[in-house]
Amino acid sequence: MYSATYRVALQGKAMVSKDCRIEVIDSQSGIGGHMLLTIKSAQMAQAGAHLDQIADWVRKAIPRTHVFMSFDTLEYLRRSGRIGKAQAFLGSLVKVNPVLSIEDGATFPVARPRSRAQAIDFLVSFVRGFRRIEALVIEDATTPNELEALAERLKDIVSPERMYRSKVSPVVGTHVGPHVLAVSVLEAE
Repeated sequence: MYSATYRVALQGKAMVSKDCRIEVIDSQSGIGGHMLLTIKSAQMAQAGAHLDQIADWVRKAIPRTHVFMSFDTLEYLRRSGRIGKAQAFLGSLVKVNPVLSIEDGATFPVARPRSRAQAIDFLVSFVRGFRRIEALVIEDATTPNELEALAERLKDIVSPERMYRSKVSPVVGTHVGPHVLAVSVLEAE
């Protein structure tokens, strides 16, 4: 379980399950990865799919959902208790722009580029590494110019109607800081 939201959703389901059928699924993801699953589920519902069909699709799509995020400091992760003081101190000495991933409900480091430009290059390479992409989300907190530059670099990989832009929520922002830049990919089947 990546977020306490899942646990709260289960509690809510228990409160109203007599009145209607609710399916709660742990996406094991966050930010744009969760958004991709939600958008596709809504599209399926609008097209007339039944709850069982949608839930089945979501469960099968979770392993095909990938999230990478880059930020300019480890300080916010240290403050939130996600990493220790020593790691944050070393990160500031070396001046890395870490890239993290969310997979299987856990956050882990993927790369430590030495500049923001290298971190963005890493995100672009990550997207280029997929043979077929069903949809993509790019997100920022306070850097819309970087988001637009990233979108420009990705437009030959993913068509505009399958590329969503989003803002990182304030809750996530408190953990990763104001300069987070994230890419989430839903691989095509």
